[in-house]
Amino acid sequence: MAGEEAANRYAQAVFAIALQNGTVDRWRSDLNDIAAILVESDLAALLADDRVTAARRYEIIDSVLDVPPVARNLAKLLVQKGRSSAARGVAEAFDAIADAYARIAKAEITTAVPIDDNQRLAIEKQLSERLQKTVTATTAVDPSLVGGTIIRVGDQLIDGSVATRLRLLRRELTA
Repeated sequence: MAGEEAANRYAQAVFAIALQNGTVDRWRSDLNDIAAILVESDLAALLADDRVTAARRYEIIDSVLDVPPVARNLAKLLVQKGRSSAARGVAEAFDAIADAYARIAKAEITTAVPIDDNQRLAIEKQLSERLQKTVTATTAVDPSLVGGTIIRVGDQLIDGSVATRLRLLRRELTA
């Protein structure tokens, strides 16, 4: 929880800078690059190791990160504060803040059978109109739904699956 709160604080600070400079999209990319190096690369353990001098860790960051100096400074700050493992959380929190600011919502569409791009686009359009946001969706297939669709947008759930309808009908019949 503390790591998540720290990630949110860093993300909010970076978003303020990005918004002021008109570089939100650039920061999305830069934060993903930072997270890839600090969390997911072979160098992650070395960059988090306090036994390695700070100067040496900063040299590594300078040599492997191809981002503007201000973004490299963020990476160095995360390393200095012992929060390099929070870099992915910072990137995700930044994306969430930027999406909310731009009124973009992400949806997950789960169906019993695969849907094509036209069907996905039609659902995105309906959701965009309903939520008054730009909705982008990913799809997944779950044959246990039997039929219908489950759509999740943030913390909202629209369950139109046959499996849920059957479960509700069974509950009504046994009551």
